[in-house]
Amino acid sequence: MKNLLMISALLILAAANNAIAHDGPHDQNAGDTQINLLADIRYLSGDSAWPSTLPVLGSNRDDRRGAWYDGSGLEWRQRWTPEVDTLLVAAYDEHEQGMVLDHAVIRYQVATAQLALGRQSPVFADAGLSPWALPDLWLYTVLADDHWHEDGLALRYTMGNLTAHAGVFNGHGYPGAESAMWTAGLVWQDGPWFVAGHAAYLSEVNRSLVTDAHSGHSHAGQAVGCGRLTDCLAGKSTLLRAKAGWQGNQYWLQSAWSWQQQDGQLESTLGRVAYQGELNSLAFEGGIKITETIKLALRHEWMGSSHQLVGFNAAQIASKNGIANSDEQPYQTGLRLAWQAHPAHLLALELYQTQRSGESNHLAMLQWQMNVRVY
Repeated sequence: MKNLLMISALLILAAANNAIAHDGPHDQNAGDTQINLLADIRYLSGDSAWPSTLPVLGSNRDDRRGAWYDGSGLEWRQRWTPEVDTLLVAAYDEHEQGMVLDHAVIRYQVATAQLALGRQSPVFADAGLSPWALPDLWLYTVLADDHWHEDGLALRYTMGNLTAHAGVFNGHGYPGAESAMWTAGLVWQDGPWFVAGHAAYLSEVNRSLVTDAHSGHSHAGQAVGCGRLTDCLAGKSTLLRAKAGWQGNQYWLQSAWSWQQQDGQLESTLGRVAYQGELNSLAFEGGIKITETIKLALRHEWMGSSHQLVGFNAAQIASKNGIANSDEQPYQTGLRLAWQAHPAHLLALELYQTQRSGESNHLAMLQWQMNVRVY
């Protein structure tokens, strides 16, 4: 009954706003001001808890079934000159349990280049398949979150069909980062075809594996009591993502590969060992535009992990942290039906079957996205 009421409410809101809502963001002239009201309301139901525990260091243990409000808030876009604009977004954050400054960035753009300074989402975060309501399997495992923002500097430069990206950020969006995060990437697109590759590197990561349960948006200095009260990882992280695909007028196909390697010392209450771990993921998607406003897509994501521990009590430490068995290969297969009810409103339904830690789960997620210009 609760789900039925929510669906009805979303449909009523979409219809009611049809007469008063403006279209989503559009190009601005110099001096233009644009203020948008944003909503990304999702509701997840399932046979059992999602996500279930994975054979990954610090795997998230929270049950995320229920309502999600991440990303809902207010956006202010200001065009100061033809080359300079700013973006401010205050949005709800589930981890902070309140409103946060999600974006605060100033951008300078000429014909072939753009420089962005401030709080922003690194291009690396969006280097996988286009986002659905249920988070990307690999990214959510890495971050315990489906949203990644950083404070830093990003550069984009376009040469014909090729666009290069580079950036340096404070790394605070990555769990336990205590150093800068460096990113680089290339994107090639020619007509309906595209190929992209992106990399990120953090030279110093130090995070607790038990007390914070791999919480997202962690900050430096969070690892406390290592080896006495809790287990901690101290080392470095390298991340790679690549995707390729074809986008036609009615159909599309795309695939993505993601990889993370962590190297360092795992300091446990049972001893200290050398650690190296890898997290791989493959994802495939195909879709069709049924009408101008309705799209249907099918997606399959698979993930694998491996862990190497060397030192005294290595087997016991691996067992304590849930990584003794790396044979587990979780996956999720999903179907998404999306309806652009109005240029400012999107309604979507996603159905999934997942396999995690030997347990099968059936999930359903409803989504309502709104982007209404109020000024």
